[in-house]
Amino acid sequence: MSRLFLLSAAALTFAVSLPATAHVSADPALAEPGSYFRTALRVPHGCGSSATTAIRVGIPEGVVSVRPQAKPGWQVTIETRKLAQPIEIGHGQKTDTLVSAVNWSGGKLPNEQFDEFGLVMKLPNQPGAQLWLPVLQTCESGEIRWDQIPAAGQSAHDLPRPAALIRVADAGKPMVLAQAHGHNHAMPAAPKAGDIAIEQPFARATPAKVGGVFMTLKNTGGSADRLVKATSPVAESVELHTHVKDGDAMRMRPVEDIPVPANSQTALEPGGYHVMLIGLKQPLKEGAQFPLTLTFEKAGTVTIQVPVMKAGSMGDAGHGGHKH
Repeated sequence: MSRLFLLSAAALTFAVSLPATAHVSADPALAEPGSYFRTALRVPHGCGSSATTAIRVGIPEGVVSVRPQAKPGWQVTIETRKLAQPIEIGHGQKTDTLVSAVNWSGGKLPNEQFDEFGLVMKLPNQPGAQLWLPVLQTCESGEIRWDQIPAAGQSAHDLPRPAALIRVADAGKPMVLAQAHGHNHAMPAAPKAGDIAIEQPFARATPAKVGGVFMTLKNTGGSADRLVKATSPVAESVELHTHVKDGDAMRMRPVEDIPVPANSQTALEPGGYHVMLIGLKQPLKEGAQFPLTLTFEKAGTVTIQVPVMKAGSMGDAGHGGHKH
């Protein structure tokens, strides 16, 4: 198979936009270890065309304190479980009873509307942990169980009814708040090489042997720099590319470097500069992530983690490219 054919296939993959399943999700979904974390379960639709009348949220192991948010028109009930021995819950307090589930019932959420059901939880001090919250959505007609948890090596995006997920940040990685679509989302601070911050990196899901990586390179220093190299263990080779007009068509071409002007920024985006992954060792699946090492002429080298968003994504920073 020729490299020209592969690159053409990649261009087609970049142009495709697939619909995302609107599942019940936690927002925000990234938390500091051991924190008191406020999140909300977002319910984007009913059961078919039927209105939602009740929501039950299961509380995962390791969460030692839960307070649900009151909602006008809805009744809140709490399910608990007894422990064999009391445990510490902070501030010198102990308990032998933990919340196992929270229920909202008695209201009515029409199918064509969405709503959020808030929780404050004391999360475990377990950096890198994934906390899955199974949700039972009951409607006037039928119900949906959002309770599937991916197996090892599987992505939640491969499941038709995934449970809601809260990720606990890795140790040593600072947290900042980023604005996206009017909501605050906790996100890791942008990695940096010298004066250059690498913001909002992402790749698009693809079954092909080639893929693209996009990001914004923000230079806060007084000297211009250049991205001169990129490498990743997920591909046989990695090249710096741009798009150029060839007659009536736009074609990808490799470049020696990508300039980053002083006190300015360079966008690596679909239809422009980007990092090209050639000879992918396995398909890029939505929800996964992979390392990418960037080398700058002056700022040096930095390794970042690249999240994989849905095919056709333009890099929705707040939601990982999902539409809820």
